Amino acid sequence: MMMALIILLCSWGEKGHQKISGSSPVFFRARLNHYKGWSEKLSEHSTDADNRKKNDPAEGVKHYIDIDAYKDFIEKQQITESEDEAFNKYGKDFVMKNGTLPWVTDSTYRMLVKEFRSKEWAKAVLTAADLGHYVGDGFMPLHLTSNYDGKLTGQTGIHSRYESKMINRFVDEITVTRSRTRKIPNVSRYIFDYVYNNYRYKDSLLSADKFAFARANSEYNDLYYQTLWNQTQGFTKKMIAGSSKSLAELVRTAWIEAGRPRLPREIN
Repeated sequence: MMMALIILLCSWGEKGHQKISGSSPVFFRARLNHYKGWSEKLSEHSTDADNRKKNDPAEGVKHYIDIDAYKDFIEKQQITESEDEAFNKYGKDFVMKNGTLPWVTDSTYRMLVKEFRSKEWAKAVLTAADLGHYVGDGFMPLHLTSNYDGKLTGQTGIHSRYESKMINRFVDEITVTRSRTRKIPNVSRYIFDYVYNNYRYKDSLLSADKFAFARANSEYNDLYYQTLWNQTQGFTKKMIAGSSKSLAELVRTAWIEAGRPRLPREIN
């Protein structure tokens, strides 16, 4: 019960998700930036998905996938990626128990395409914010493993220590700079690729936690958090910047798929 409660309450943390989503428009090209409120709106609504967990029991499972619970992943570093085929192969109960993050990210993307196409601008902005949240979770290693709170390795609490408490202290040291984006040829493939890629940081994060705890004389004090940041900032900055860029690429691809509609300057 406690582990379920933790996963329901935690994510990159408010500041982390605001950084990810609010920074994403730096990657937008001119026609998407015709609407000038992207950064403010995406940041403001970046944690809407987390807030829904309080009242919607079906929301929590959307924020993670315990990819290492799948024998196929352990043996082949890949699982059956079609949702319907995954239900058939692994069983719906197994899939739901271990999280639906990649499939929910894809369905949220498809909703964004639909809203762009029908020019439902207010809905599209909120859907883009949800998309940003799910993308951000897919770039957080502890949302991709059965050991999401360190209980399996005697490191209970690492989830909030890393993605909330540490990020809150050092978020201003994270910068997201513009680089070239591309249209995504296969959205589902793209989402699973970054999930597989970001899972690999899990062991480095857990090792950093052990090192920082020992360095701080087995206390979670200022020295612990500074050491944890020193040990993880390289891949943490990479993941946050990467999730911002991935959100931008998904939003742009959705806009292109919808026929490149002209956005208004203001959206209420």
